Amino acid sequence: MVVASAGEEHVVTLQGAELPYRLLLDQMFAGAVTLTPDGVFIYCNARFADMVRTPIARVIGSAMGRFVPPAAQPTLEALLARGIEGHTRGELELRFGDGALVAVSVTFAPLRLAGSAAVHGVIGVVVDATERKQQEALRSRLIQQVMGAQDEERRRIARELHDETGQSLTAMLVGLRMIEECKTTAEAAERAQHLRAIVAQTLEDVGRLARGLHPSILDDLGLAAAVTHRAQDLAELHGIAVDVRIEGIDTEALPPLLQTTVYRVVQEALTNVARHAKARRATVRLVRDEATVELHVQDDGIGFEATAHRSAAGGGARRLGLQGMRERAALLGGSVEIESPPGGGTTIAVRFPVRGA
Repeated sequence: MVVASAGEEHVVTLQGAELPYRLLLDQMFAGAVTLTPDGVFIYCNARFADMVRTPIARVIGSAMGRFVPPAAQPTLEALLARGIEGHTRGELELRFGDGALVAVSVTFAPLRLAGSAAVHGVIGVVVDATERKQQEALRSRLIQQVMGAQDEERRRIARELHDETGQSLTAMLVGLRMIEECKTTAEAAERAQHLRAIVAQTLEDVGRLARGLHPSILDDLGLAAAVTHRAQDLAELHGIAVDVRIEGIDTEALPPLLQTTVYRVVQEALTNVARHAKARRATVRLVRDEATVELHVQDDGIGFEATAHRSAAGGGARRLGLQGMRERAALLGGSVEIESPPGGGTTIAVRFPVRGA
């Protein structure tokens, strides 16, 4: 019931069968409002009152324009006008009782009572857009960083092709020309043997470059085998004892991007152990349940804080690696936690959602 007096005060009551709906609206996370055609509140739920930091009793009967800064008044009026005609959506800034501003998304629709085609008001849903805007800004920043990383990777590949593969091919070209000039078979055979060694090294370099672009072992043997193989490489090349435990990874295929991301994080974590940690032992735990994939890489080294005070190149490289892990995880909705007290080793815990990936 709406009662309008000469002073344009409004009294609203909800009774009877409408009570369950009012209880439901009061439990909503979004703000819910009902307005007269000229924008006066005849109802708001508790969430909207919290958003504007004003008691419900002081909201009802007042104009919505009271909670909108002057610069946004034309936008509010346009939204209300469109809301009377049909469903509309837009963005506003609301002003709290203390004067602070918050960005909100607003959806308006006409209010028609049963048995009547006339529009008696506007119903609306108001959602705090601050968190969404922060997420959009984070997503935009991460995309820019990924694009920058891709450009840097292309430059690295170009340098390796020029400096290593290009030089090897040039050496082969010179060697073949020298074979043409050889006067004896023995001399030609000796030079051919030298060229064979160059070709073998070039093949190894190209293979390493290809594995850097995409770990083919993921396609051939799966994530569990790829992680195990990487840990074995660390043990053989650096003399670090690595204990690997993998559970549930290959029971059901993971999305390809998630597999690649998990492998890259393992690769970066073990590279940090080898280059910076001065560790003797490391453990890798990779466990999957129905909802998540969890990775733990732990070492008994000198800790990140101690490592951070090494030379600028070494410490900086490790910090960049850790930042890369966080960015890779964030792009798939995951998280990274690092514990590394000086002298106490480092533990990197990474969690990825399986379905959200």
